[in-house]
Amino acid sequence: MTDQKLRTLIAQAIRLDRGISQAEDKLKGLKAQIAAEAETRPDEQIATEGGGTSITFEGAGGCIARVTRTAAALKSAVSPTDKKFAKIKELTGTQFPWLFQTAVVHTLVPDFRKTAANLMGDDAKKLIKLCENPGKTTVSFETKEVATAAA
Repeated sequence: MTDQKLRTLIAQAIRLDRGISQAEDKLKGLKAQIAAEAETRPDEQIATEGGGTSITFEGAGGCIARVTRTAAALKSAVSPTDKKFAKIKELTGTQFPWLFQTAVVHTLVPDFRKTAANLMGDDAKKLIKLCENPGKTTVSFETKEVATAAA
């Protein structure tokens, strides 16, 4: 690919990226308005199997928008560093050990890769791979011109 073709490709990608970003922002706002309307109509909401609610609105041309609110889910764990932990502990009092189990969690030491290599030699690569989340490739854009707001 020539440098000129690459420049053109990047410019096209930036225009599309800007348009998508503006459309996503607008869509997010429209969804928020529809969800807010659903909250004003509790009598029209239907209970779902999971304990939540659902309401369906009909749009122009027969299209529909369904707003579903799932039931509140319990956290899988609470940590002593959580903001609400002290309140939980106070509220449960002596019942705390009957409602919560203490779990041991192993965290990696600082400079884990270097320490593993020093301690384990060639096996460190296998261990490090087991302790990693895969990386993610992203492409981002920077432009000189200011993006205009979508109407």
